[in-house]
Amino acid sequence: DQEVMLGPLKEGVVGEIVEVLDGPQPLKVLANGELWHYERGALVREGQEQEPISLHPGARVDASNARLGLLVVRGKDWWRGDQDGGAGNVGVVMDVEDISEGRVAVQWPPSSTARMYSAGSNGQYELKIAPGYMEPTLPPGTLVNASNATLGLLVERGRDWHRGNDDGGPGSVGVIVSLVDDCLVVNVFWPLVRTLANHRVGTNGMFDLQAASLQDTSQRAKAASSLASAQPRACPLDVGDRVILAHGYESDEAVKLGPLKKGVVGEVVEVLDGPQPLKVLANGELWHYERGALVREGQEQPREAEYKGSPG
Repeated sequence: DQEVMLGPLKEGVVGEIVEVLDGPQPLKVLANGELWHYERGALVREGQEQEPISLHPGARVDASNARLGLLVVRGKDWWRGDQDGGAGNVGVVMDVEDISEGRVAVQWPPSSTARMYSAGSNGQYELKIAPGYMEPTLPPGTLVNASNATLGLLVERGRDWHRGNDDGGPGSVGVIVSLVDDCLVVNVFWPLVRTLANHRVGTNGMFDLQAASLQDTSQRAKAASSLASAQPRACPLDVGDRVILAHGYESDEAVKLGPLKKGVVGEVVEVLDGPQPLKVLANGELWHYERGALVREGQEQPREAEYKGSPG
């Protein structure tokens, strides 16, 4: 901080508060014979210094640095074979509710299943921060699209949101955990309601998400788009694919008129241009759907994340 640098407190120098005032810099401090005013957040008591949070690639994941959206790989105490999709595959921390017990939940794209891993539990550290990691960041309110969507980005409902309170309500923050359909659709985990859902980030010109106002501001840097682009992505739906409704679309008013319902499987018979390019045959009826409304049979995402309980 440029203003703090001008004052008498430097690394290793101890000062004493001599007066507490009002205003933005209420702490009047005497150090090295000089008086200086500081804001409260700039100082800690001697002996209560905080260890710097390490977000460097390769650092172990523990209670000090675990956060929603952190990109991770298997760490020094990994013992789970290829549960992560193989050595070097990058996962996304999607819940830190149990970090006080030394556990975090991680999803490994392209899988839609999340599991708990030790981040200090029983002295074990199964994860470390992914190579090349830098915290993804966009200005709050920026529409999320195919070019700026990255794994780990914190998001909230955006301009074309149409899912009611599937996110847990206005102001809820989710995290992008995988990218599909050439990045025109992203999968987001919403911790408040513990659900995974597909959202449009350019499909038919629709943008369901924007960058959350609650972005971590420490060590801001450009998003690690190279990591995101290296993740496996689902091929776009094509003729012959057996499809079901994506989670959350059962309540879409336009979709409700069509033949696909919960538990019904259809088949893509033609791929056209336009806002609803997928022509689907289901229950003997043809209907047109937008890409984000459908997923391949067998690639359904569970409504409840499958990770509660102990690591394992």
